[in-house]
Amino acid sequence: MSSSSQTGLKIIVVGAGIGGLAVALSLKISGHSVTVLEEAPAFAGMRIPPNGFKLLRRWGVDFSNMKKTHSNGNRFLRYSDGKVLAAMSHGVPELDYGGSYLMVHRADYHSILVKRAIEIGVKIEPAKKVVAYDWDAPSLTAADGTRYEGDLIVVADGVQSQARTQILGAELPPQDTGDIAYRILLPGYILLQDPELRDLVSRPWVNSWMGPGAHFIGYPIRGGEIYNIVACCASDTVYDAELQGMDSKISIDSNKELLRRFADWEPRVVKLCQLAGNTKYLKWRLFDLDLVERWVHPSGKAVLVGDACHPMLPYMAQGAAQATEDAAALAAALQDVQVSGLAAALKRYEEIRRPRASRIQASGRGLQKTYHLSEGKEQRERDKLIVQDTEENPIFWGSSERRNWLFAHDAAKL
Repeated sequence: MSSSSQTGLKIIVVGAGIGGLAVALSLKISGHSVTVLEEAPAFAGMRIPPNGFKLLRRWGVDFSNMKKTHSNGNRFLRYSDGKVLAAMSHGVPELDYGGSYLMVHRADYHSILVKRAIEIGVKIEPAKKVVAYDWDAPSLTAADGTRYEGDLIVVADGVQSQARTQILGAELPPQDTGDIAYRILLPGYILLQDPELRDLVSRPWVNSWMGPGAHFIGYPIRGGEIYNIVACCASDTVYDAELQGMDSKISIDSNKELLRRFADWEPRVVKLCQLAGNTKYLKWRLFDLDLVERWVHPSGKAVLVGDACHPMLPYMAQGAAQATEDAAALAAALQDVQVSGLAAALKRYEEIRRPRASRIQASGRGLQKTYHLSEGKEQRERDKLIVQDTEENPIFWGSSERRNWLFAHDAAKL
């Protein structure tokens, strides 16, 4: 798929993460001139659900040569004995939702987006930290003094967005959720050699062990070459005092802390924690943001997308997909729009996207409590409800109606 002739707007995208690159692809293919400014990406395992996959494929992103794993679905397990409480199959995502459900390495995903962007003529400028904005021009200035001018600025600089305060006209500081997260990447072949762990790789489910004050998620990526783990726990002053603020992220090369935290969990979880001692892994605090009430600057020449306006906790695995939906909706709203019509088009984009993104954001927050229930009445009620295909199911995907609403959605159709 090639981009159309350049008769559109001149657009500057701030941030070349997944969301920023998705915006660049969608807008360039729609006929606009796009320049992307970036500081640095981050790499780890992630999921590409059907509602994001179908859009990327439409923009010509080629997944065929990327190492990937097709997800069977989500399994929820009891922390203490590994009993499967519920198995929520994805069925046949291509038929049911119009796109695959992939589990990938973020670096691989980022790489194919960059490749596609360059193929179609997106200009990507690395090492460009934005230090000043002129929203009325609109223009921005990088730390090296370079000034960029355009018709529209798309801000995709994440939950710690420096531009958001200026667009809102007020501070909206990210809030500590009370959880910390560990991200661990283990070689898949080690798990395959262990009879107890082998199925975690050979049967590609997203496995979520739920326990008091914590949950432990694992799934294979790169076709089983790597087993990706995200463990989230309620913050503890003994273990987590060194994490002071959003920018605090530490690299750990000892498994002692993990083994203490998950000592009474089932044997497979303990084994995975033991294996973490053979590799370095990351730990950080999880921050969230109150609902961003305005995504468009009053000038009508700048707009927020992705985590800058609706950061997602990792529990829904929808952060990148929602940024991709933003990209599709923004391109649709800007179709055939001239500079004089920008403000109205951006308002339409926000009005369409904010209710859906806000619902998914809130659902992720709800899963934090659902996953971390202590043993007792609430936990027993949760375990009873998660096998029922009803609105009462506390797991969002447990309801087929909600699952269809999430995965079958086509954000390009306004």
